[in-house]
Amino acid sequence: MRRLKTYWLIVLVLSLGSSSCLLAQSLPADRFLDSVSARPVGDEVERDQFLTTGDALNNASAAEVDRVLPAVLKHTRSGGEAHERVYATGFLLMIAMRPDGADLLSSKSEEISSLIVDANPGIQKVAVAIMDYVIGKPATNKQPYLSASKAVMQRPQTPQEVVLVGMISPLLVYGSSDPDALKSVLAFLHRDDLTPSTRSELVHRLGVVPGLPPEVNQYLVALLSDSDPHVRAAALVAYADSTTPYHIAAKDSVQRIANDSAEIPGIRDLAREAIAGKAHLSPNYDAPPLVLDPKTGAVPQKPENQ
Repeated sequence: MRRLKTYWLIVLVLSLGSSSCLLAQSLPADRFLDSVSARPVGDEVERDQFLTTGDALNNASAAEVDRVLPAVLKHTRSGGEAHERVYATGFLLMIAMRPDGADLLSSKSEEISSLIVDANPGIQKVAVAIMDYVIGKPATNKQPYLSASKAVMQRPQTPQEVVLVGMISPLLVYGSSDPDALKSVLAFLHRDDLTPSTRSELVHRLGVVPGLPPEVNQYLVALLSDSDPHVRAAALVAYADSTTPYHIAAKDSVQRIANDSAEIPGIRDLAREAIAGKAHLSPNYDAPPLVLDPKTGAVPQKPENQ
């Protein structure tokens, strides 16, 4: 299934360890969670059992999912042990990944979306992954997910990588008629604490999304002049793979980089390949050692006229 390995990695890491092999016997999800709740200290056998139970839930009948869903949701609520809640949210993710997952979870949008604003970043990550699976399906009530995403995006303490798992695209695509959705996204994009990794991931994800508001495309184009060369490289790779308005708006900037003698040679080569129409470029390049400002320890700003 799409992104299955990525999301299972999230669940496993947040479950305080990796599993050795799937030897544990599967239990019904509700019995497994009751057992975990009664024993707050987990172990590797428990994590193995979580995986086998989740796999069984992914392949169970719709009637069995309906039977255990109330118990699964109960164990996701605050007040329980952290790993118990992550297990329960992981089960919700397995349900969401089913072909009928959006239908099975359609009446639970309010409860599931509340996990997006949870104080536990691990719970948030998996909840956003669930949203990514179900929000585009006709059965899903999208509004609770969009409202929760707006709320959590406005929190300065929200980990940046949580937002990038899947909040921005749904807000822009499914909240296009909501002015507050765009305001929330723009406020996040212009935070002064966004890391180079975050900025790179933003242009990677958004550069290929069609129908973005002009303000967002302008932001993406500006990343071609970012002070961090890794961000500039990511913006060039996104440009090369994009057929959206971002590609059209960025052409002059890419051409400038291709002819900029002051640019890092590897970045300049990326720009030339992109202008030549090559796609699927590698953002990795040979770069000289980065010399930080001796007074501030910051990355030196690239002059605007270069």
